[in-house]
Amino acid sequence: MIGWLKRFRLLFTALFFLILAVFLFTLHVKNQKETSWAKKAILQVSFPVQQKLQGFGLWVKGIGQHYLFLTRVQEENQALKQLVSTLKEENNRLREAILAEERLKKLYPLQAQHPSATLVAQVFARDPSSWFKTLLVNKGEKEGVAKDMVAVVAEGVVGRVVDVSPHTAKILLVTDPNSAVDAIVQRTRTQGILEGRPEEISLLKYVPKTEDVQVGDKLITSGMGGIYPKGLMIGTVAKVEKKRQGIFQHIEVTPNVDFSKVEEVLLLKGEP
Repeated sequence: MIGWLKRFRLLFTALFFLILAVFLFTLHVKNQKETSWAKKAILQVSFPVQQKLQGFGLWVKGIGQHYLFLTRVQEENQALKQLVSTLKEENNRLREAILAEERLKKLYPLQAQHPSATLVAQVFARDPSSWFKTLLVNKGEKEGVAKDMVAVVAEGVVGRVVDVSPHTAKILLVTDPNSAVDAIVQRTRTQGILEGRPEEISLLKYVPKTEDVQVGDKLITSGMGGIYPKGLMIGTVAKVEKKRQGIFQHIEVTPNVDFSKVEEVLLLKGEP
């Protein structure tokens, strides 16, 4: 207890003199025009204490204002971070929309060439296996998709629809082993059947060794078979071998489409 009193004796002394000063002022203010020696003595003694108390009060007030300022700065900083995050997300959405619009613009010439090609579908899934090469798109029977409709992009043929549900469809890629496309060599009009392989390279089969086929030749759809319209780009001849046994050449074809990057396809009806 004594230690506590010693610790705060300066505060108690200041409070005592302040109370005494107020009391003397109240008692003599009406009767005396001049300050008495007692008031002067009290003021002389209490003035330094009052200065210290006033300084302490200003210091406490400054700390409080500084704390409030830091709190406001922190709140504003958090709000700015949230705004920056929102703007980044919106900017990313706009960038994706612009890229999608650029891809769709490449399909417009195909729509003009094929009036029946009025349906654009987005790819939402791929078959992860190496044996079956298919894509799933977000359009189905309800949107007018039918089996054997051809899927194309600006670069060329993607495949054909093999399965349809009310709102989705499965597209078999031309590189799938179960795929067969009637094709011709654009330069020489040599005809063959393009068959897929588990790897990315497809084979142009049933081309006699007497036919002129060279590396670099372009391959397009022939229009026969009632599924693929004529003149769609398929790929480029990558390898030709005539020394193997048999009457046909071994011709490897690299697809013109990078199937791993297909995001939208244009669906065409087959020609009779």
